[in-house]
Amino acid sequence: MNTSESARENKRILIFPFNLLSHYLRCLVLAGRYRDNGYEVLFLHSEEYITHIREHGYETFRADQFDSAYVMQCSAKFSFGWLNQKDIERVYLSQKQAIEQYKPEFVIGDMAPCLKMAAEASSSKYVALMNGYMSRYYAHVRELSRTHPAYKYLSKLPEKWADSITSLAEKRAFRKVHQPFDRLRKQYGLKKVGDFLAEMEGDENLICDLPKLFPQLTLPDNYRFIDPLMYKPNGLDSKWIPELDTSKHIICVCMGSSGDWQQLAFLNKPEFSEYTIITAGDKEGVLAGSHICSRDFVYLDELLPKCSLLICHGGNGTIYAGLKAGLFMLCVSSHFEQEWNIHALERIGYGKSANGFDPEDWKKELTLAMRFENSPVCLREAF
Repeated sequence: MNTSESARENKRILIFPFNLLSHYLRCLVLAGRYRDNGYEVLFLHSEEYITHIREHGYETFRADQFDSAYVMQCSAKFSFGWLNQKDIERVYLSQKQAIEQYKPEFVIGDMAPCLKMAAEASSSKYVALMNGYMSRYYAHVRELSRTHPAYKYLSKLPEKWADSITSLAEKRAFRKVHQPFDRLRKQYGLKKVGDFLAEMEGDENLICDLPKLFPQLTLPDNYRFIDPLMYKPNGLDSKWIPELDTSKHIICVCMGSSGDWQQLAFLNKPEFSEYTIITAGDKEGVLAGSHICSRDFVYLDELLPKCSLLICHGGNGTIYAGLKAGLFMLCVSSHFEQEWNIHALERIGYGKSANGFDPEDWKKELTLAMRFENSPVCLREAF
C-alpha cells in the first residue's frame, strides 16, 4: 500500500478469501484500504456472499474453492481429509488460471492453502492474511482441543510435559498434512516447502491480530501486525438498540457463520427469562421465546456496550468486538482454531470455554459473568 506504487500501470489486486462470512467481511475491510490507495480490487466469486461484495462496489472473478461446509465437518473431527491431492490440484490450477488471466500486481489470500503455489507458478507476489496463531513465529503452544480424544490423557500431565508433547505431535501433523503439497510441488516444478505452516505463508504476511493477545517471537521483515479487521455494515438498522430495556441483563449471542446454535437451545427455557437475549445470525430460529430477540445481522460495536455478556463461537472478529466493549465471553467453539482464540482470552481473563457445559454449568457461569469487572488488561485502548 505504498503511495509510491501509484505510478505503476497495473494496480489490480485479486483477493481469495476462504468461503466463510468472517473471511469475506475482514477481506472487505482490508480491500477498502487498498482501494483508497488507487487499486482496483476484485474478489473471488461467492454465491453466498456476493451481496456483501456488490454492496461495497467490488467486481468478482471465478476460480475453484474448497467446499467450506466439508472443511468445517472435517475440522470438527480433527481431520484434514479436505486437503487431499485431487482437490488441492483442482483449486491450484484454477487459481493459477485466474491469476494469469487478470495479471494482478499481487494477490491476497485469507486461509487459501493453494495460493502460494498458484502465485509462484504465475510469478505473482502473494500477500497472506493470517491469524496470529497460524504464524510460524507464534510465541505460545497451540493447545490440543478439549474435545480431542487425547485431551483427557494430556490434561493429566504437568503443563511443560503436555506442551512438549503437543508441539512435537503438531510438527509431525503439519508435515503429514503437507505431503500432498510436496507431491504437487515436485510434479509442477515448484520450490520445496517445509510444512503446512510454511505453505500458508506469503511473500508478505499480515497478522490481523493484536500482539497482546497473540504474541510472536522475533518476526522477519516480511511479517507485520495490522489492526484487527472490524467490519462495519452499510445501512444496517440499529434504531432498536437504544430502545432496549436495560432493567434486565442483556446477553448477546453471536455464533458467526460456523457456530452450532443447537448447543444453546437450552436458553429457550423459562429459567433464563431473567435475561434479555439478543441473537445475531440464528437463521434457523433455534433460539426463540419472549425473552429472545432475533436479528439476522447485528453491528456488535453498537450493541455490545448495552450488554453484560457475549456468548460466541470464538471467532476472530467476534472476540475483538467483545474486547473492544470490555465484555467477558463464554465461548462454544465449532473447531480447534476457534479454541486457540478462546485460550488467548482465558490467558488474559476475558473469556472461558463453555464446551461441554450442561444447563446447570451455564446458570452458574452466567451469574459469575454478570459480576465481571474490566481488568487492567482490557485491550480497548488498542482500538
